[in-house]
Amino acid sequence: MTSQLSAKFTLWCNRVIALAVTILIFAFPKLLGWYQGIRPLGLHGAAAVFFGFYLCVPVVLYALWCIERIVRNLLKKEVFVQSNVRYVRRIRWCCAGVSLICLPAACFYQPLIFMVIIMAFLALTVSLVKNILAAAVELREENDLTI
Repeated sequence: MTSQLSAKFTLWCNRVIALAVTILIFAFPKLLGWYQGIRPLGLHGAAAVFFGFYLCVPVVLYALWCIERIVRNLLKKEVFVQSNVRYVRRIRWCCAGVSLICLPAACFYQPLIFMVIIMAFLALTVSLVKNILAAAVELREENDLTI
């Protein structure tokens, strides 16, 4: 029961984040202008943040969709299945993609280097989880054949 509740909470948090990202798509230009009033970014810094954000949005939304699919599988009690391994692998590539997208932007707006490092570390961590999940799926499939 607790795991079901936790999975449903994760599902709703995921949807709230997806909604927030979707709203940010439309609000970002105004927010960026407001931020520049507080901390001037310069022409190249503002462009780097602007284009970096919009290039990352599809990648982030795809990762959120993959999380949605994994949680739906968990709610159906499908935990150690190949589809979950594929979704986690895709999330890893999304993390790496955001890191790579932000890398050139960090040349023009240096604080983005933190995003590069964080997302690269997250890609590494998710890769580890994917490897563990893949091994668990392999063991489960092997056990299913023995029974």
